This record gives sequence, structure tokens and C-alpha cells, in this order.
Amino acid sequence: MEFLLLYSEIIPTILAVSGIYFMLTGGLEENRTQLAVGIGLFVLAVVVPFVILSMLI
Repeated sequence: MEFLLLYSEIIPTILAVSGIYFMLTGGLEENRTQLAVGIGLFVLAVVVPFVILSMLI
């Protein structure tokens, strides 16, 4: 139970911030690969807490 905060708050926040960074830099430099990585990280940040927490609870 002590890792609940890590999985529900900290990891998704790190993934979302890095995803936004990659999306912005990929969009500004017109680098489609970097933009796709950013979108993937952001979607992963949304989905991961639900998957992990449903397994833990």
C-alpha cells in the first residue's frame, strides 16, 4: 500500500511532463518521431495508473 502514491501520482506526472516536452520539441522542430514519442508517453501517463492500480487493489 505504501507504493500507491508512487504509482498513482508520481510516475504518471513524470510521464506526462516528459510527453509534453517531446510533443512541443517535436512539433517545433517538425520531427515526427519525437512528436509520436511525446504522444505515446502522454497516453501512457493516462493509462498506466488505471492498469497498475486495478491490479493492486
